[in-house]
Amino acid sequence: MSKTTPEWADEIAGRLAGLVALRRDFHRHPELSFEERRTAEIIAERLSAAKLEVRTGVARTGVVGVLRGDRPGRTIAWRADIDALPLSESLDLPFVSATPGVMHACGHDGHAAIGITLAEMLAARRREVPGTAVFLFQPAEEIFGGAKPMIDAGALDDPRVAEVYGLHLTTQAPVGRVTVRPGPAMASADFFDVEITGRGGHGAYPHLSVDPITVAANILLGMQNLISREVAAHETAVLTVGQIVSGTKHNIIPATAVMRGSLRTFTPTVRAQVKERLGAYARDIARAYRAEARLSFQGEGCPTVVNHAPQSTFVRNCAAAELGGDAVKGESNLVPASDDMSLFLQARPGCYFQVGVSPVSGPTRPHHAPEFEMNEDGLPVALRIAASVMLGALRG
Repeated sequence: MSKTTPEWADEIAGRLAGLVALRRDFHRHPELSFEERRTAEIIAERLSAAKLEVRTGVARTGVVGVLRGDRPGRTIAWRADIDALPLSESLDLPFVSATPGVMHACGHDGHAAIGITLAEMLAARRREVPGTAVFLFQPAEEIFGGAKPMIDAGALDDPRVAEVYGLHLTTQAPVGRVTVRPGPAMASADFFDVEITGRGGHGAYPHLSVDPITVAANILLGMQNLISREVAAHETAVLTVGQIVSGTKHNIIPATAVMRGSLRTFTPTVRAQVKERLGAYARDIARAYRAEARLSFQGEGCPTVVNHAPQSTFVRNCAAAELGGDAVKGESNLVPASDDMSLFLQARPGCYFQVGVSPVSGPTRPHHAPEFEMNEDGLPVALRIAASVMLGALRG
């Protein structure tokens, strides 16, 4: 694959100011999962103005845009997530979040802006575009709630999509760096609750009670042994308890406690193994303390992002042609974060890759943190790669 032609390069260059402005507008007005009404309205308006076929209300607040090129080709989808997080932004920026307690702390504002700009760019040169480009603007990625209902609503079937692609901006890599990992790339995610039932009483008489907090503490510490002692050393799993809720006062032993946590793995076998053992382990530890424990998982969870090998090679070649081979990492570390792009990749071949947006100087701004911020110089890099991938895939 050759580098972007001068005509397409000029098209990209002419849209960069608008790309940044659109990203900042989304950043200024973030919306939580399944509440992305303003965001969806802007997406739909921009796609309609570019004369795409637009469907709104897909998976409640999702948008699908269909661009039919004037040349024969394939049907290829581009997916972008659009929701924000329940965080209070700590940065002092002209476009800081205007919504208290909500911010774009994972780059979805950039993903949405890139997807819109890519669609507009291809639409402006429709006569040169082969096949049909389907743009999937997915809600509720942060709660793993948007991909499945979009697929169930036929987002990949009308028209029938052959392959699906997408990118995630990352502050863990510098601007100009693209990461394409074939096979397992991002972890599965399963959220669980452990409800512990003991017997409440006076803090001065613990022998007359069954302390659920003590039970929770021992379950918490012991859970890590499931990872270190029962998962093979060459496999990877991460188990985190993020919340323990119990009690009302210093000197009262409560009757119940609730632990909430997450499990992340990279293979279905390890995922099933640890999920099965977690319930039995919590139950047996609780019984050793004369308590009861019940583990439950929230929904079906989010499977591992698994990139297909041919499509990963194709994306790597596109990125190398645009940026040079040294800019592309192919066998990077596994990403323990999760993304329900995995469901699109279960339904169709494709690739989900990462594009660097870390700051030039100073500390890296972590994702899902109040101080998150991207280096916007990475946006044109992402747009160039996205355009190369879509045009090449549409041509086949």
